[in-house]
Amino acid sequence: MQSPELISIQKYASKHHISIFNVIKKTMNGELPTVVKEENGKEVTYIVLTPSTQTTSEESIEIDYKKEYEALHKEYLILKTKYEKLLERQS
Repeated sequence: MQSPELISIQKYASKHHISIFNVIKKTMNGELPTVVKEENGKEVTYIVLTPSTQTTSEESIEIDYKKEYEALHKEYLILKTKYEKLLERQS
């Protein structure tokens, strides 16, 4: 899996021929995924570019619900036994 490409707000605006203000509005509305990194003591916001070949729509993602349920149930049982042991120690 490739790491996502990051681009500054200014470069994104220039690349897509839109104003910086509109890019900021899109990031605030959640239309563009962002990452905040600290550089030289300042927080800098970058836009995460995803490759066009990778689709992230809900339709393309298949979830094996039975497998996920079993994994969650197993984790629940482990946590439940740990919790019960903690209660026994306190009594």
